Amino acid sequence: MTTDYRTAVETALTDGRLKEAFRLLRQMTPGSAAELRREIENAAEDYSRIIDYAMTGNPDPGREEQLAGIRSRIYSALDLTIREKEIIDTPTLYYNTARTERLRPADTIAALIEQITQASQAASPFSMASLSGAERQNRRRAVESAERRVFERVWVTVPLSADDSAKILDFVSSDEMPERQRLMIISALTLNALQFYSERTLITLLRIAASESASIRVRATVGAVLVMARWPRRSNTLAIRNILATLREDGRWSKDVELTLLQLIRTADVEKISRQMQEEIIPEMIKLRPDLYKRIDNPEEMIEMNPEWEEMLEKSGLQSKLEKLSEMQTEGGDLFFSAFSMLKSYPFFNHPSAWFMPFDTDRSEVIDVLGHDMTMGEMVRMAPTMCDGDKYSFILSINQLPEAHKQAITRQIEQANINLAEMTGAELMPEEQARQNLLARYVQDLYRFFRLFRRKGEFIDPFARMINPVGIPALAPDFRAEEKIRLVGEFFFKHEHWQEALDMFRLVTPDAQIWQKTGLALRKLRRHLEAAKAFEKADMLRPDSPWTLRQLGRSFRAAGMSDKALDAFLRLDALEPDKAETALSIGYCYLELGNYHEALHNFYKAEFSDESSAKPLRPIAWAAFINGDFETSRKYYDRLMTRMTPTQTDYLNMGHLALAMGQMREALNFYRLYSPDPGKLLEALRADSEILEGVGVDLTILPLIADYE
Repeated sequence: MTTDYRTAVETALTDGRLKEAFRLLRQMTPGSAAELRREIENAAEDYSRIIDYAMTGNPDPGREEQLAGIRSRIYSALDLTIREKEIIDTPTLYYNTARTERLRPADTIAALIEQITQASQAASPFSMASLSGAERQNRRRAVESAERRVFERVWVTVPLSADDSAKILDFVSSDEMPERQRLMIISALTLNALQFYSERTLITLLRIAASESASIRVRATVGAVLVMARWPRRSNTLAIRNILATLREDGRWSKDVELTLLQLIRTADVEKISRQMQEEIIPEMIKLRPDLYKRIDNPEEMIEMNPEWEEMLEKSGLQSKLEKLSEMQTEGGDLFFSAFSMLKSYPFFNHPSAWFMPFDTDRSEVIDVLGHDMTMGEMVRMAPTMCDGDKYSFILSINQLPEAHKQAITRQIEQANINLAEMTGAELMPEEQARQNLLARYVQDLYRFFRLFRRKGEFIDPFARMINPVGIPALAPDFRAEEKIRLVGEFFFKHEHWQEALDMFRLVTPDAQIWQKTGLALRKLRRHLEAAKAFEKADMLRPDSPWTLRQLGRSFRAAGMSDKALDAFLRLDALEPDKAETALSIGYCYLELGNYHEALHNFYKAEFSDESSAKPLRPIAWAAFINGDFETSRKYYDRLMTRMTPTQTDYLNMGHLALAMGQMREALNFYRLYSPDPGKLLEALRADSEILEGVGVDLTILPLIADYE
């Protein structure tokens, strides 16, 4: 019911029928929601004044912005109306939490922030110095309880008041408060605005994004970008644009947004990487393991790397896959999603706030596992390639490991951290690289929440579709420069997001390379004629490129335009004569155009150019058959049978050859190998009837062949 209601109001807004939108709002808003009804009437009165002034005929340069403001107020009222209806009995975690918070009117955001401030002061190292272990644990748990309460309240407070926003901004900007608490509130704001759009909530995130703290700035920027991507039209208001203009003056904002969008785009590869790990890398490792152990005499004493291992990996094809994964990791790919997705069932992860908790060795869950020996805890905290949620998963799983395994893992993590220190040298990690690392880890935490949380189906997943900067109007100035648009397009292209790459390439001044990549993307999308046109433009800008001509010919041929494909391949043959692949392509074009003599000539040329290749066997056999040269056709089909694995089509064609030669028994055998189904066989025979008639076959025999048992 609420879905139909939302659709009706949104349709009225899209059509410009704002009075109808107000009528629907009045009809659906509960009488008990007095404040909301007042806001609807105030907005309706403001709209009436705009209409009255328009009817005077006087110019009104601010009218468009005023109408945008009215539409924004209608959308907000629509959200709140639906929220009021659904909060009554909707059993989702969000509404369960919202109902609970309504029963605690005294627990305002301001009151809870004061509570968490006092609890944190009571749990400071100075305050707990003289306390017993149990008392310290109680104070620590009081802080954690307060953190969760603040998170819940911020998450479900809609709309956020001006006082709420001010209190949050003061808290987040206070260096006296633990950073983990400030970061969690930013995530709660993000979840809040992803559920129901609020301009004030987005403005709060954007103001936090001006922070001098890199971790706070990164988390707020990611949140703001996700919210603007979720609500592209509603976030494109004058107030938002003004704040963004101020942020751009700093210089860091635009770079942070660029890095954020690239990292969000990378999440589209997470499932691909996970699938590759599960379906290719791990099974290959398991298959190789017995072979590896055979070649190791005494594993305990083995220190040097065995060069034979590299050779084995290379032969198995696994080496190239591992190198590809390593490249993905270097670029920010998420290699750990698959491994750690199995470790998110601990009670710790039952509440949304835990998924956004920065890793802290002072958390009671960490202390419960590791005790007071924080050697491993500190090493995990410093691990550069693990997001916070995975760090908690790792620690929580430690108790399930034998002591020997714990020690081995400790050494591995320690070595990884040493390697990182060696790579970065004695100096600190460059600022942009450090920021990018923070950003990648936080996006991974977000991705895991929306994909792995036990009640994930109750949340709108911002990663469900590709985030494209072109579709976020408020961020247009950050991507106005052509080199940035091209950068994103190249990134989409490299990671095989073909449609998104095309969307970006259309916005830049095309050169030959852009037309080439446009053509290839279109070919991947099977839009062959459009691809051919793109390759033609590339050919005009950079004539006689063998690669372009090859793709041009293939595109025309796939589009069924064999004559144009032939022209392209003939030009390619003139540039690079005596290439077997080109001769084959030319032969196929002639075959499709009915010029069997020239087709055979080029297939023979391909065979002569590369005698080791079996590729020409099939087309020569078929072309010779169509030409009526049955002996040559048989000779090549015999060679095909010994050098290649015959396909179903090969069996069908060999049946045709035997039939044309009058060898009925052999024809029947080949036809049965093609298909034992009489209906399917007869369909194939009739499809080739014109060819069969051309080589002298009496077509009346075809149904008899199909019916023969």
